[in-house]
Amino acid sequence: MCYNIEIPLWVELLHERDETLEDVTFTRGPARRPTPRVADPLLQWATGLQTKERRIYAGWLAEAGKIDALDEAMAAAGFNQITIKHGSGNMVTHWAVETANVFVVAEGVQSMGEMKHTEERYGIAFGWRTLEGGRQQSVLRFRGFLRELLQVGFYEPLLVTAKSTLTGDLITALTRQYEVLDAVDAFRKLDKKPPLQAPFYACSIPFGPGQEVARGSGGQTKEITPPIALIPSPITKDYIRANWIKREWVALIEDGRGSPSLIDQTIAWSVTTSKFIGIGEDQASGPSFDEDPAQVRAVPPPTPAIRSLNSNGRRQLEENLL
Repeated sequence: MCYNIEIPLWVELLHERDETLEDVTFTRGPARRPTPRVADPLLQWATGLQTKERRIYAGWLAEAGKIDALDEAMAAAGFNQITIKHGSGNMVTHWAVETANVFVVAEGVQSMGEMKHTEERYGIAFGWRTLEGGRQQSVLRFRGFLRELLQVGFYEPLLVTAKSTLTGDLITALTRQYEVLDAVDAFRKLDKKPPLQAPFYACSIPFGPGQEVARGSGGQTKEITPPIALIPSPITKDYIRANWIKREWVALIEDGRGSPSLIDQTIAWSVTTSKFIGIGEDQASGPSFDEDPAQVRAVPPPTPAIRSLNSNGRRQLEENLL
């Protein structure tokens, strides 16, 4: 994380008078600073909302008209704008991203059950918050780079955010990335190459619309379109090549240029944000779609068989991997 340090006037005067500080040896330091709040543009999932043109849209939305650079990049990447009605009744214009190809800035994903019993996070924030009336609601957030935006020179991460049953959908989708990483090493083994043991962000994950499902209980059910990972089965070499990260994009995640890298900052952020969610002080802002029925609650998905990572992934990735 970077801090702009302004030199106070008294320090300049002290320097001009050539007065030196006593030479003291410290056993601790440097001073710890507050974890900065993430202000990345929001990317939220619409489970099936009516647009201004009275058609139903399911996919990702990023609000338009808030960040000029993002608007320019979205237009350059070929995304279109749509106007939808939010839960507040306001009509808001967004960039429509039906399938988001995201390099997730994290070292991995944990099951909902694991995150419930530990404060450790791998870069993905998750927690349960208490709503008015005492109802519990799960919240999930992670940072990622949209491939299409990287390709047009927009090098800022987006903040993916979800709540309620969508958190379980996204954890399931994120977990499928381990199938891809295992396939990379399986193909390399067939070609007599050593295992790469690639980090979680080595391939972009295509998050897109799944089949409609009924969600809710107590007579308050509705059909929604959940997000899923559009990863083929079986996984092919063509899929891996199409989603493999470029060398210069790896540097955005791993190279802090003398400061903590983005991946290290994000892991620290995910721990802090998970705690904020639990005490109701999460600061991620943005309009809420309020799509889910009031009684819908996130149901933990089956605990995934998480692949053990024997490396922290801080190495140069091979572009000619297969």
